[in-house]
Amino acid sequence: GTIMLQKSVVRGLACLAAVASGSAARAGRTRGPGISHDAVSARSSMTFYETFRGGEVSVVRINGDGDTDLDVYVYDENGNLIASDTDGLDFCVVRFVPSWTGQFRIVVRNLGGVYNRFTIDTN
Repeated sequence: GTIMLQKSVVRGLACLAAVASGSAARAGRTRGPGISHDAVSARSSMTFYETFRGGEVSVVRINGDGDTDLDVYVYDENGNLIASDTDGLDFCVVRFVPSWTGQFRIVVRNLGGVYNRFTIDTN
């Protein structure tokens, strides 16, 4: 199945603080593991919405095509940044344990000058 409840393209880049947390346990995505393929334009972002279970480890993986640097940010329903991967690669993994079951916003940001085809995998 597809992981997207909603998807929108967000233009522009903002400076965000990065906080990462988590540990290994069972999957926290409420609808089970999901995977989707997409492409993000140069110097822009894509936003996905996903529901994760409170108290369970949740994982978001981004695997790009190798052309640009991709970063991923995960926000809770109150807009708090709870996890991110901002290294110089287009393979990103974040693990986090939500405090409650709710909808989370996943932002995939392309820092490069060309589009990047990627796979997003959540569980």
